Amino acid sequence: MTEIKTLNELLDTAITVAGAETEAITDGRSRLTWGEYRDLAGRIATALLHSGVKQGDRVGVHLHKSVHSFASVHGVVRAGAVMVPLDALAPPAATNAVLRDAGASAVVTGASADAISAITAATSVTGVVTPHVDTAPIAGLMTIGADSVAGFEPAAPVAVAPDDLAYLMYTSGSTGKPKGMAHTHRSGITYARLAAETYDIDSSDRLANIAPLHFDQSTFELYAAPLVGASVLVVSDGVLRFPASLAALIADERITVWYSVPYVLDQMVGRGAIEDHDLGSLRWILYGGEPFPPAALARAMRAIPSARVSNVYGPAEVNQCAIYNLDAPPTDDAPIPIGRAWAGSSLRLVDETGGTVAPGEPGELLVSSDTMMRGYWNRPDLDAQAIVEEDGERWYRTGDLIAVRSDGNLVFLGRIDNQVKVRGHRVEIEAVEAALLDIDGIDAAAVLVERPPSGDDHLVAVVSPASAIANGRDTDLIRHLAATLPRYAVPSRVVGLDDLPRTGTGKVDRRSVGDAIGVGDGRGHPEVDR
Repeated sequence: MTEIKTLNELLDTAITVAGAETEAITDGRSRLTWGEYRDLAGRIATALLHSGVKQGDRVGVHLHKSVHSFASVHGVVRAGAVMVPLDALAPPAATNAVLRDAGASAVVTGASADAISAITAATSVTGVVTPHVDTAPIAGLMTIGADSVAGFEPAAPVAVAPDDLAYLMYTSGSTGKPKGMAHTHRSGITYARLAAETYDIDSSDRLANIAPLHFDQSTFELYAAPLVGASVLVVSDGVLRFPASLAALIADERITVWYSVPYVLDQMVGRGAIEDHDLGSLRWILYGGEPFPPAALARAMRAIPSARVSNVYGPAEVNQCAIYNLDAPPTDDAPIPIGRAWAGSSLRLVDETGGTVAPGEPGELLVSSDTMMRGYWNRPDLDAQAIVEEDGERWYRTGDLIAVRSDGNLVFLGRIDNQVKVRGHRVEIEAVEAALLDIDGIDAAAVLVERPPSGDDHLVAVVSPASAIANGRDTDLIRHLAATLPRYAVPSRVVGLDDLPRTGTGKVDRRSVGDAIGVGDGRGHPEVDR
């Protein structure tokens, strides 16, 4: 495998490994060779430099999934800037908050002039690049459209160091303020190399990109694929909404490696008419982000017997750190282990005092790895809480409660805080509760995770007084939240209670709230074979 040290060398490496005329990427509509892909990324980099972007500047990528979204990521990195992936489906207020927190100087987008004005208002953004559309001039912003981008000469990679920042991955904060995980070129390229080695990826492989750019799973296709010259199918948001279309596309494109949250795979297996499509090209299915209900996982493994299946574990702060390979479909309801540390990671379990737990006892998982982030963007307070140093080694406190089975495999038991996962997206429920409490008429709020047998997890908001949702106002509340929160953090329903149960210290007792409305609080710990 070619030895490179920074992410802005990846597209040149892909051409060396696979050849400039080999197909690199498609979104089902457009196809680019590695040479064309590198040139497009280089022209986007030139446009960014022309707009005033300097080395180390943060640049938002605000595009729906396509060959242009992938090329824009590499264009930002090629310009020596720090890539900030944005959710193109998020409300403007949420996007604006991320751009402000990142101190972004530019954004790559395909949005309308009005939408650009909304997401960049009161930010430090001064440059806008629209690589595949032209837009009207926007007051106060240097806007470079598709025609101009097409006329630029592709820029060579701006020199950066392995420990320079490469990208910021944002998640919601407990106070409603977004928090960015700052990854370096070293952490990104180390992850790419380990992923390619672990899953035996080479230039003959075709990887399906299922995850959106702002979700850390996307770094697998973004960085591991070009490292070895593997091609990528970018699955559009539209196709993902229709499981039958997704199954047909995976079959037609002869995809060999799949990585997604369980929900997407379960939907394709259950509603994608996969019996009508030849999915025999799939050799490895990776899933992660949240537990896969064993019965649903067994159904998927029986439906696609050609593929090896692995449960991939790792918070976005460390990319991946553990893996569990399944040799056969599960036959009972026991939780699927997250496995053991993969190459390059060290794992340990600690108790509340930071001491090592006794054998067989649960504890918080700590991770040390070269794939770990530098820290949280401009949040030394969060760094102090999440990162500990011992004997010169940095450890990330995951906040996950883990136990070791008698066979040595790790099992996820739950969270030690109020963070939850919804379809793989990390949500801090205090942020959702804070948004609810900002609404007139709501005195108290609790947010729970409802986990039906289907595995389609969603959030439920419980508010008091009950009159706050009288006369159909629950619909108005959800609409209000949708304007300020990412779509995955918006509750699917709202329940009203006259009073919310509280603990002896006066805090809302989420477990009792869940009991009152018949919804689990999402913090139950499965039994573990010790």
